[in-house]
Amino acid sequence: MDIDPDEIVTVELSWQNAGLPTTYTQRVTRRQLGNLLVQVDDMAADTEERAA
Repeated sequence: MDIDPDEIVTVELSWQNAGLPTTYTQRVTRRQLGNLLVQVDDMAADTEERAA
């Protein structure tokens, strides 16, 4: 099964803000989502290095 990198998907972020649930949704392509996940992974690695 091939994955179309230009397929549109919905990303939903949910977090607690001052005790109130907050949800944010955005439609992006799978390619954009992949790029975003790489950036988040890099940020996490950088944070771990600084904390060590």
